[in-house]
Amino acid sequence: MADHAQGDVRSLQGLTAILAALSLALFAWIYAGFVRAFRDAAAGEQMLDARIGGYERDDVIAMQRYLKDHPDPAAILHSMYLGPELIFPLVLAGLLFCLLRLVGPGGTFFKRPISPAVIALIFCLPVFYGVMDYAENIAGLLLYPPAAPSDATVTLLAGLLPIVVRLKFLSLVITIILLARFAILRYLSADGSKPS
Repeated sequence: MADHAQGDVRSLQGLTAILAALSLALFAWIYAGFVRAFRDAAAGEQMLDARIGGYERDDVIAMQRYLKDHPDPAAILHSMYLGPELIFPLVLAGLLFCLLRLVGPGGTFFKRPISPAVIALIFCLPVFYGVMDYAENIAGLLLYPPAAPSDATVTLLAGLLPIVVRLKFLSLVITIILLARFAILRYLSADGSKPS
């Protein structure tokens, strides 16, 4: 039984390593192949997807108008959505989920045991991240050329995209913070210290 559990852990570690390598390769492809190419084609204009700090409704509308008149950056952005961005959210969400499985969320929080419902919610965070990332990509495909959205669609998506991006980064940051917390607690408990 112990050998079976150890084999499961090794399998999970192997899958995690593969997903980490894939995530890194896809991120490098997105940055080197699309983000930099977009910036060069758009005379220094930065792709909204590359803005870590997020963006606002007016930024979305301005980008949509800009891309209407500039087909090269629009084609680069469209190719990114239909290329590496088709699988990157899934791979990164899978990596985050596997890392959570490896660190094993548990212990206490403010001297109270973490309930199974909260642990289940923690495991939903990577899934939520993936859904929000795909929602951002789908909105970009519907909004930016070669798509020709109506004014009502532009207004709707320009209002929704900043919210989706904030939710995406919020879920990613919370997942990373929780991963760090549980990894530290696991390390301390392995040394005989009592996790809290």
